[in-house]
Amino acid sequence: MEGESCVVGGGRRLANGAQPAWESWLTQLEQGTPAGEVVEQLLRWLMQQTGAQIVLLLAPTAEQVEFAYVVGARADELRGVRLRPHDTLLEPTLLRREVWRYHADTVHEPFGALHTGLAVPLPGVPHSALVLLNRSEPFEPVHEALLLEFAPALTLLLRLEHLQQQLEWRERALRWLSRLPKRLGADLSLQHALETIESLMRKVAPEGGGIWLYDEGRRTLLQALHYGATPLPAQLDPAKLPPNWDAEPTELDWEGRTYRLYALSLAEQPLGVLALALPVDAIPTLEWIPPLLGHIALMISNALLYEQTAQRAHHMAKLYELSLQLGEQRTPHAVLELLCRAVHELIPHDYTVIYLPSRREPDRLTPVYVDPPHDALMRHHPDAQYSLPGWVYAFNAPIATPDLPQHPQNLKEPLPSGFHGALAVPLQVAERTLGVMLLLTHAPREFTLSEVELLFTLANTGALRLHALERAYA
Repeated sequence: MEGESCVVGGGRRLANGAQPAWESWLTQLEQGTPAGEVVEQLLRWLMQQTGAQIVLLLAPTAEQVEFAYVVGARADELRGVRLRPHDTLLEPTLLRREVWRYHADTVHEPFGALHTGLAVPLPGVPHSALVLLNRSEPFEPVHEALLLEFAPALTLLLRLEHLQQQLEWRERALRWLSRLPKRLGADLSLQHALETIESLMRKVAPEGGGIWLYDEGRRTLLQALHYGATPLPAQLDPAKLPPNWDAEPTELDWEGRTYRLYALSLAEQPLGVLALALPVDAIPTLEWIPPLLGHIALMISNALLYEQTAQRAHHMAKLYELSLQLGEQRTPHAVLELLCRAVHELIPHDYTVIYLPSRREPDRLTPVYVDPPHDALMRHHPDAQYSLPGWVYAFNAPIATPDLPQHPQNLKEPLPSGFHGALAVPLQVAERTLGVMLLLTHAPREFTLSEVELLFTLANTGALRLHALERAYA
């Protein structure tokens, strides 16, 4: 009642007799009022009863302390400001958990003109404080008792707010998962899976993000998805990422922007990494990404398996078609022409060279077919053992290299200059090697394991027809 006194803390009284509306505030929480709104009401009540111009609730965030709630003068300007605990006048409360009292005619940023102050720590929350600022007169012991009474309640409200946020994040995650079958539909391709995942990423990090997946050799992470204005690297070296990036979320800067990295793995098998641009102010929305990482990895793994299966089916159909067409050819030249055409369709490269043993020089190989024509390659007759094609011919084993000039098997009798990527496989029938098929690229190129296997199968298919023609005209 107006004019009555109110007992607070250690027996001291507020002059106007007002009492905290605990019952009303608790009733609001029971009726579903967000904890943050109740916190605002408590702080406004404190401001009215103490005569403070500013009431702050400071909460820890990463290595700093954030003005989580601000009531009073300059509230919109101060809300969300962050400070290092040791660089502020509130250090005794934030770091040593002592009551802070202040009274002086001085100016301190970011508060502006700071004359009086009082702060108490929140129990159970390190680097936190409930703060009153700029009362016309110094704060009294009754105000300190009032803050000590409110501090436990505010701690519980902060934790309740955090729990409410977690529930909200989980509901968002469940809604996304519930819509996932409809979003994916019947399209199981990797591109469609990534587009579906991108819709989720844009919700939590609209500023930008990306996904990188391991190559077949599992040595490099290649960019599979990118959105946002900031350019992101086309590939990543796992060894140069922050330590333990594959064990827990970590942060990395690209082009002056901070990204949070999440490892993508399935059954302890790493698939790649997902990166999201961190918002400038706060990152609460990113908290509902980790529970979905397993689902994201499963989607990507299934899409990769689907594409691999579809690709193998396509290759098998091509091989079957090629074998039928080869069976209709009656000359070695026609067989080699058809074989090279099929290789160019299935494996990107610049030149194809077919080597057979030289009839005039048994220790040499002869380039019998070059597609497209290349004079230097046509004049190259490598040693049947001490050269890159010769090593493949002699030891009946493939060679793939992205750095042809430095490959040890290419040093003694090097191939013509101007080529960097190479893949060579034997033309083999049973245990007999008829010759060598060599693919060359001008630019450095890593041939994948599946490409090596495919070329090996194509070469053997062509070798079978060459062997049949050889026997027919023997």
